[in-house]
Amino acid sequence: MAQDDRRTRRNEGGTPAAATMLVGSVERVTYQSPETLYTVLRVSPERGYDDPEDPSMFRAERVTAVGKTPMPHAGQRVRLTGTWRTHATHGRQFAFESLEPLPPTDTGGLVRYLASSAFRGIGDTLARRIVEHLGATTLERIREDPACLEGVRGLRGKVAADLVERVRVELGAHKAHAFLRGLGLGPWQAATVVTTLGADCETRLREDPFLLADEVSGLGFVTADRVARELGIEGADPRRARAGLLHTLNAARDDGHTLLARERLLESTLELLGESARSTVVEESLDGMTGSGELVARTDDDGLQHLYLPHLAHCEGALARNLAGLLASGPARPLAAEGDLARAESAAELRLHADQRSAVLGLLAEPVALLTGGPGVGKTTIIRLVVELAERAGVGVLLASPTGRAAKRLAEATGREARTIHRTLGFEHGGGFEHDANHPLEADLVIVDEISMLDVVLAHHLLKAVAPPTRLVLVGDPDQLPSVGPGNVLSDLLASERIPVHRLTRIFRQAEGSLIVENAYRVLRGETPSFPGRGDTQSDFYFFPAEEPQECAERVVDIVTRRIPETFGLAWETDVQVIAPMYRGPCGVDALNGLLREAQGSGGREVQRGSRTWRTGDRVIHTRNDYEKRVFNGDMGRIVRIASSDGLEVVVAYPDREVVYSSGELSDLRPAFAITVHRSQGGEFDGVVLPLVAQHFMMLQRNLLYTAITRARKLVVLVGSRRALEIAVRNTDQSRRESALADRLAKITDS
Repeated sequence: MAQDDRRTRRNEGGTPAAATMLVGSVERVTYQSPETLYTVLRVSPERGYDDPEDPSMFRAERVTAVGKTPMPHAGQRVRLTGTWRTHATHGRQFAFESLEPLPPTDTGGLVRYLASSAFRGIGDTLARRIVEHLGATTLERIREDPACLEGVRGLRGKVAADLVERVRVELGAHKAHAFLRGLGLGPWQAATVVTTLGADCETRLREDPFLLADEVSGLGFVTADRVARELGIEGADPRRARAGLLHTLNAARDDGHTLLARERLLESTLELLGESARSTVVEESLDGMTGSGELVARTDDDGLQHLYLPHLAHCEGALARNLAGLLASGPARPLAAEGDLARAESAAELRLHADQRSAVLGLLAEPVALLTGGPGVGKTTIIRLVVELAERAGVGVLLASPTGRAAKRLAEATGREARTIHRTLGFEHGGGFEHDANHPLEADLVIVDEISMLDVVLAHHLLKAVAPPTRLVLVGDPDQLPSVGPGNVLSDLLASERIPVHRLTRIFRQAEGSLIVENAYRVLRGETPSFPGRGDTQSDFYFFPAEEPQECAERVVDIVTRRIPETFGLAWETDVQVIAPMYRGPCGVDALNGLLREAQGSGGREVQRGSRTWRTGDRVIHTRNDYEKRVFNGDMGRIVRIASSDGLEVVVAYPDREVVYSSGELSDLRPAFAITVHRSQGGEFDGVVLPLVAQHFMMLQRNLLYTAITRARKLVVLVGSRRALEIAVRNTDQSRRESALADRLAKITDS
């Protein structure tokens, strides 16, 4: 391979690796994942390339190349930038980081190109005739004068018209790539832009370069702003102001806010845009966007204006209206009397406390109600009794939860089927739901657990499908982490003071004496957890000191793989979950997954897809809802087989069954020896090990610590520094989420 570009980068082991270029023609697209764009190509290299570990490779007729690219096709001439590597199963490969299409340079290349899958109806024979007729400038002549094809024998009608159109698109794409590369975009970025905006993207981007942020996935405001400067867009340009405002609101959404106060939005946007921006231009842009409906404005009782992205404004407003509609449907007929509850208690050999008894009867008598409480207070018992009494009254009950893991816990607790909210609503692949205002859920009572995980968008879709006389019971712990998505639904519903709330505070006898439960409440009160005396192996809560992140990581591995199995008899591969505050760092999720995987040992088959290598025995978590496979976001399992002879199928054993993943579906999986606290929500584990080091400073928060502790059934082990623990206990300064749901609900119900 010609060495006209060679850089030095680091491979996974930290040693220098030479990055080189490989120029050649794509002979075959062996595989491409539609989700991740991970691609396997067979490339016929042009003479002059080299493999530094095997100089004789220049004689190879074909090379396997692997990487991510959005637009490969057979016959395409390409420039690949990457490194050589030897895969344990598939041998020598060229792992490319970027692919750039190139026009053919000789008649042989032109023939292969025109005969490729990019040009329908043109085979080898017809391609050869075209090139013989038009020569080395075949493509340019077709683009400029389609009539030049009239003399080609066998080429006529629609095939000729399609050829002209496709040549113009392909040459336009080459020109667009050159334009985008000249603006400083990498090959991958350029390919993504051309795929999204089309071959005429140059015209569109010269008109508004901030389309890169608006419409192209993976390219944000910073990249678009840099391109805008290259194209001569001034710092005070209204197009830049508009893009900055949208970026600020999108970033706020990602941080959990549904809206921003006008002054805060302007201040943050001006900070983003820098000194070249003018406040008057930004304010005028904001007013124009609200006037056109691109943003939605709402004014509160103090006369302060708040701005929304339209979708969030709609979801928040509709959610408030639908909740108010349920509340206004009037007092519901009680589904059970005290005598019914007493008989149910006796049958279950229970003795409920007064507030628990009141909660059961209240939940069965109200059109919509909340049940809240922390660990050990009996929320599960209350749900089970509500379901039993409702069914005895002849009422049809639906049970749902935001995640698959939480739904399985709810099903186990009640002995009834429970589904994810998406599945309950009938999620459709286009993004909508089968059940909505026109087709509401067919149930008399809907019970939704773990609603602290419910964001405003999903809550809106849920409430849209619940219509009177259907009753709604919402269950959750307001002290846990809020949803990953925008909004703070549970806290807002409580703050509205318009929905009946049943708060459970008394700890059940079964939880008394448990340091897990005691320390969870100590953390909520801002107190440091208490720990057993040295040598005590009968407790369920421990702390092991480790000041430095690397020391902490090593200690976590030792505790998980040796000490816990030896002392408590828990199998670390299945019963113990490491939960970390962050992904990055020596003691983050990514590093711990690698260390724990190595501790498990090798042996068995491997398959590499993209930057990840999967092997039998790996603990994995599924990251999206897949209704065809019946596996859901948060489900955890273990790779038990790499099934096909070419390593393209992976079999994962989940608690109830095995699921087969094709190579393209492996992007739905993540390593799960260690997971984040957010990922752990809705689940329970026999043992939880939580590293806490000062390096996690940004995520050391009281509600995060509380959420992690309450994931454990039998054992919690904290590993790290006491300073980090103290920071987490005291830090309640997590950003308050901006939302108007509570105010909207209060105003509607009071009107």
